Amino acid sequence: MLVGHQAVVRAVRAAIAAGLLIASFVAAAVAKADDFSYAAIAKRCDETRLDAKSLQEAKMHGECLVGLKQLIFVKRDQFDPVAEWINYRTISLLEQFPPCTVLIMMEVAREELMQVDQDP
Repeated sequence: MLVGHQAVVRAVRAAIAAGLLIASFVAAAVAKADDFSYAAIAKRCDETRLDAKSLQEAKMHGECLVGLKQLIFVKRDQFDPVAEWINYRTISLLEQFPPCTVLIMMEVAREELMQVDQDP
């Protein structure tokens, strides 16, 4: 009878250990899910994070996306057909080119379109 009792105690201990292990995995997953910033993700995935040059390039493209947004909303108080055209074209161009390339293209296009509108 004592042998059966020891087996039950071992099984209970194993179940408790497994439960604690599962609980620690769940807690770790919840802790990870709290922060989805690039810095937090890079800490969790240290081996595959971007190198310094790639990180700087990504930051530059982020700023270019802000530039595109500002370019689209140059005239906030009235309808701007050039901005509408830029908004429409930007979406398809971003599928083909990096954000900074699209920003340069749209800045040139805006300048040219504004000159055409001003010519007699």
